[in-house]
Amino acid sequence: MKKKLAIASALLVAILVGLYGYFVHSYSRVSPPTAGVIKHQSLTAEGIERHFQYYIPSQHKPAASLLFALHGSMGDGDGMRWQTGYGFEYIAEQDNVIVVYPDGFDNHWNDCRASASYSANTQNINDIAFFKGMIEYFTNTYQIDPQAVFATGASNGGHMTYKLGLTLPDSFTAIAPIIANMPEAANLDCEPQNKPISVAILNGLLDPINPFDGGKVVLFGNDSRGTVLSSNESIQYWLQLASDIPPAPAISLLGNSAKLESWQTDGYQFKLFHLTDTGHVIPSSKVRFGRLMGPNNSGVEAVDEIWSFFKSVKHTPPPI
Repeated sequence: MKKKLAIASALLVAILVGLYGYFVHSYSRVSPPTAGVIKHQSLTAEGIERHFQYYIPSQHKPAASLLFALHGSMGDGDGMRWQTGYGFEYIAEQDNVIVVYPDGFDNHWNDCRASASYSANTQNINDIAFFKGMIEYFTNTYQIDPQAVFATGASNGGHMTYKLGLTLPDSFTAIAPIIANMPEAANLDCEPQNKPISVAILNGLLDPINPFDGGKVVLFGNDSRGTVLSSNESIQYWLQLASDIPPAPAISLLGNSAKLESWQTDGYQFKLFHLTDTGHVIPSSKVRFGRLMGPNNSGVEAVDEIWSFFKSVKHTPPPI
């Protein structure tokens, strides 16, 4: 009997380990670059000490681009580093970019969704003051290029990039939300400046949390985040800020991995990536994501696509 129990216990453990490995275990397949330096810093925003880390490339020069990469719900800056395969840091070495990984309040961002139940929202944490403080820090310390300030983020971090674009359009050149759609109007508690900026949206067609075609966002049974627009409605929101009559999109394919819709109007650029076979992850061949959040389409390197977009926007500034 004891032998049978031992065998059954070992089998159960093996099954649980296998399930964990398949559904949960995630990691970067690459190591961070060693040429540059990761630095840690903090500042006080409305009486709250906030923390961020950033990568300074080895060949850093004045007038560097500044790129914020924002983690999702229950995450932090360390997590965002490996979830992007340290890709932005390798790009930083090539193109003189300072990459910033801020930490949200209690691992969340106070984005534009009024109903969200996490403390960053219920306590109405002033994340905008935090970002203003960081931009001031990098302007004073490193003399960044004020015309090359970008933000990208995944999930809750993607929603925070929307907020930055809505409320600080004069501070950001472009944003690139990942696996995030705009909240519906009834659940939008930001105060938009109604000014256009360039936007790229990267959303998965098989996302079980942020529905590509719009609907309710549900994370592990929590539906307090409310309902979002579709991906098409989300990009149209930004297009219509730039043009009363947006042009038809140029459509291209990234192999079998994505359909890409692109627009250029009045000096601004817009992209919508329809990521096939992609769930609630930042698609990459360099990162292994557990299947709990859906599949990872390794045929698309989200980091490379985002930086290519930001770089093209940097070199074609909108009219004043």
